[in-house]
Amino acid sequence: MSKNLVVVLGATGTQGGSVVNALLKHGGYAIRGVTRNPDALAAISLAEKGVDVVSGDLADKDSLIKVFDGAYAVFGVTVAYTPISEELQGQNIVDAAKAASVPLLVWSSLPSATDTSNGKYTTIYHFDQKNAVDKYIATAGQPTVILHTGGFAENLLNFHMLQPDSTDPSKWNAFYPISRSETKMAGVWIDGDLGNIVVAVIDHWKNESWRGKLTAEPIAAAPYELSVEEIVAILTKGKH
Repeated sequence: MSKNLVVVLGATGTQGGSVVNALLKHGGYAIRGVTRNPDALAAISLAEKGVDVVSGDLADKDSLIKVFDGAYAVFGVTVAYTPISEELQGQNIVDAAKAASVPLLVWSSLPSATDTSNGKYTTIYHFDQKNAVDKYIATAGQPTVILHTGGFAENLLNFHMLQPDSTDPSKWNAFYPISRSETKMAGVWIDGDLGNIVVAVIDHWKNESWRGKLTAEPIAAAPYELSVEEIVAILTKGKH
């Protein structure tokens, strides 16, 4: 019996890569990884592991319909800071999944900063544009499970939130300019957690009794809550 096909957008990126790795470990699904450049070293590495690596463009809905063909599930994620907005990218993903008759879209999103702050913060576009796709999904007719991710643990290093002290090389400084040091923040280790969450959603979708629960509201993909003070305490544990 052939395995159900899962298509992963952004397969060589942080989120998509986590999903691909979890699917490979699971072993129960065929995997098609979508990337902008199938000739990149990261894409070639996935192909060597048995992933069907193909080219796709979030700005080109027709290309997405083609790569979604035959899929049981699609993991959808957008790319920030590109000429095409994340809202339009997300709408293209939803429309293409529907056009290709995909039974399940797992959509990686965020809450609306505008709505959550009651209109105080209206320019946090990477939150609001993703969340606009949530609202689009509500009327699009495409079966979708929405995940709201916490802050990425990887951002400590990827966005230089953890840096060596400029005057004392034995010390490191943690920078969280958007938060008080005592405020707890929802977080997720993308590499270790997100892929497993997505695979669990896909596994449970096969049971129709779960579908209403999975789609009732966005699922918080945020296994922990920590303040900056707690993060520092964890990092320095046993160092003194």
